[in-house]
Amino acid sequence: MAITKKDVMHTGKMADMAVSEQEAAIYEAQLEALFKWVNDLSGVDTEGVSLQHSNLAAHLRPDDPVVNLELAKELRARFAQEEKDCAKVKKVL
Repeated sequence: MAITKKDVMHTGKMADMAVSEQEAAIYEAQLEALFKWVNDLSGVDTEGVSLQHSNLAAHLRPDDPVVNLELAKELRARFAQEEKDCAKVKKVL
């Protein structure tokens, strides 16, 4: 799958990110290399290979929502602005 600069610019737009022409060229090359690597991996014969020494439970947690309305109210009060029902913060570079 070929990645084009147009794909990078479109993806940046969908992610609400400003991507310059120079950045698009860099990301295009990086994504192209990433997809080539993934394609190379798909050619590896893993027949008969079993997963060993892994504890999947260490990476999982129950997806139980925690609802603490008082804490939510306190946290929202700390932010001066909201946008799209989210706290608006300064850009971190």
